[in-house]
Amino acid sequence: AGLHASILPWLKERDIAILGGDAVADAQPSGVAQHNRPIHDMLIPMWGTPTIDNGYYLEVAEVAARLQRWEFMVSWTMMQIPNGTATPFMGLATF
Repeated sequence: AGLHASILPWLKERDIAILGGDAVADAQPSGVAQHNRPIHDMLIPMWGTPTIDNGYYLEVAEVAARLQRWEFMVSWTMMQIPNGTATPFMGLATF
């Protein structure tokens, strides 16, 4: 599962700030010649939009349901890796 490249115009129209999911963002296989991960290929280098792959959202969903609050702020702390393109992170949801 994942997003097909045809969703890119829809994402652009909404000027998304970040894309997160509980798996890899791109459909596998992508169905786009010469692009294994067209979502990543466009969002990260072309739009400067960060992506979160393999996010774990079950706990935040359970807390949201318990509190009956569906809006919250998320912040992350990330490792500083010189010349790195990805990093493990610790997310914090504030309700």
